[in-house]
Amino acid sequence: MRLRRLTTRLLLAVSAPLILVTAMLLPVLHVHMETRIEGLHTEARAVLKAGQEALTRDVNESLNYVLAIAEMPTLRRYLSNHNTPALMEQSYSLSDMAQLSHFLDTIISHYPRYTKLVLIDNQGNEVLRAPQSRAPGAQVTGRQHREMDYFAEANKLLPRDLYLSPLGRDIHYELVSGDIIPVVNVSTPVFDAAGRRQGVVLLSLNWRYLTTALQQAMRLSQAGNSLLMNAQGQWLLDNTTLPLGTAHLGEAFAALAPSYWQVMTQRNQGFASVDNQLLYFQTEDIRTQRYRSLAGNIYSEPTYYPWKLGVLLPKPTWRSLIEEEATVLWFLLLTYAVAVAFGMLWAISSQRQRTLRRAAQRHAIEVSDLYENAPCGYHSLDASGRVVKMNRTELAWLGYSADEVMHRMAYRDLITPETRPQFDQAFQDVLQHQAGSAECSLLTRSGEQRHVMIQASAYHRAGKFVHSRATVFDLTERKHLEEQLRAQAMTDPLTGVFNRRYLQAQAAVEIARSRRQHYTIALITIDIDHFKRINDEHGHDAGDNVLQAFTSIVARLLRQEDLLCRVGGEEFAILLPNTPLAQATQVAERIRQTVEVALFQVHEARPEKTLWLTASLGVTTVVANETSLTAALKRADIGLYRAKEQGRNRVVVHGGE
Repeated sequence: MRLRRLTTRLLLAVSAPLILVTAMLLPVLHVHMETRIEGLHTEARAVLKAGQEALTRDVNESLNYVLAIAEMPTLRRYLSNHNTPALMEQSYSLSDMAQLSHFLDTIISHYPRYTKLVLIDNQGNEVLRAPQSRAPGAQVTGRQHREMDYFAEANKLLPRDLYLSPLGRDIHYELVSGDIIPVVNVSTPVFDAAGRRQGVVLLSLNWRYLTTALQQAMRLSQAGNSLLMNAQGQWLLDNTTLPLGTAHLGEAFAALAPSYWQVMTQRNQGFASVDNQLLYFQTEDIRTQRYRSLAGNIYSEPTYYPWKLGVLLPKPTWRSLIEEEATVLWFLLLTYAVAVAFGMLWAISSQRQRTLRRAAQRHAIEVSDLYENAPCGYHSLDASGRVVKMNRTELAWLGYSADEVMHRMAYRDLITPETRPQFDQAFQDVLQHQAGSAECSLLTRSGEQRHVMIQASAYHRAGKFVHSRATVFDLTERKHLEEQLRAQAMTDPLTGVFNRRYLQAQAAVEIARSRRQHYTIALITIDIDHFKRINDEHGHDAGDNVLQAFTSIVARLLRQEDLLCRVGGEEFAILLPNTPLAQATQVAERIRQTVEVALFQVHEARPEKTLWLTASLGVTTVVANETSLTAALKRADIGLYRAKEQGRNRVVVHGGE
């Protein structure tokens, strides 16, 4: 009941301030969100209007200059005289040509929106260029413009009509002041006073200059981007980094942002929210009346018009609104935190003592469980060495119950007699206020031994010894592993008999024992005859089978105390304790005869084969003053070599008694 009451109070203490703050915050954020979006609408409309006006102004000025240049009397007279070369020298001097050329150069150099001006005659020949590259004349550059769209289309137009090369179909670039820039070609026909067609004026507009002015006019107060595409969805601004990627001049914006382009193609103008961005756009067609100015009609490729002018702004989020209202937010959060803190203090104060008591009880249970079921043993002994406490783990090792051990048994009685001295020394160290440790063997109730490491210290109270505190680590598995490793180090892995290292070690023990008990030790060395031939003809697997079978035959002919070892590839040695030389010779002869008549099956061969083997043996004894088996092995090997020299399959005794 108390827990339920505390839970209810905590829920009220947390939820009430949360609900109150949320109720206050949501209307403020909602109103601010609507205000922000409406502000973005207003800003976008203003930016689009500024961009439209800048585009209209720049395009109209550019077109008016083209028309003004085309209607210059000097230029008309120059083209007229060019088309009637017989009169050229009479009515138009070189001085007049130079003045016209210089005038046109001045126009181009003082207006960065233009990159070049070209005057073309009725045959498509270029007769004048600004800026000029050579002196003017009847043959200025020899360039031909007959096949170009701006010449062919302009030749079809009426006076004051204009033709614009469609931006996006083929983007033309020119080198201006060391920089490669895109250009738009504008052309118009030239007529004389009598209305006769005299040629075409071509003016190239610096598109980067025009679009830079457009983007400056559409500069946004926050992070955003200006958009300009033709009717094919091709990007018409310089390289621009958008939230959805980088758009390059002439790149298909429809492929880069299909969701945006789909919205823009569905209507002429409007607003949409796409991918957490706010899109504002409208349609602009430079061929309409608003852009004609002094021009009659403006012609271009219809599939590339109209253009889409737009603005892309990041959509406001709740997070951005909260960050902007940081002062109010911190005040509300502080109020919420204070209210929650007081509520929680009120709810917890009445239950604090009870909670602490329960926590202490849980901790005591956890510590007790950890002590009783730890992976190692724990025990405590009084000053006399009697067990006063022992955990379940160690009791399970020993096989006793707690009632049988605690306050009834001395821990020393649980130690094997061989390892009690180590335990006694460690316990004395603990009684003398030192850390003690000992590696001992515990004697279990069933009579088995368990190897352990005991590490102990003393617990004192008021400077007096109360009891010891010992940790017991089970070393049984480690001892077994050490014995296995020791056995593997002393055993031949193929045949299972002992190896040369074990032979040397055991021989030292037997030699010492023979001195005390005054008996003779004999040694036999064996080598299988022509063993290499078996490996060569039947393979090493067959050789391994032969060695295993040979070892089994020899082992059955020996006593339990005799020691058979493999000392080389096909070489073996037998240590015979308490065996005279004559008896050892008989054992060797019995081995030779048994091997000679034995059949050895080669299972790995296809088909299986039966082999007959023979062996050569050397026999000797260990001399009384020798302390190792080295000399005896040499003597036995000499006998073995002589047996091989005498024809193999025989026993030869060398040295000994």
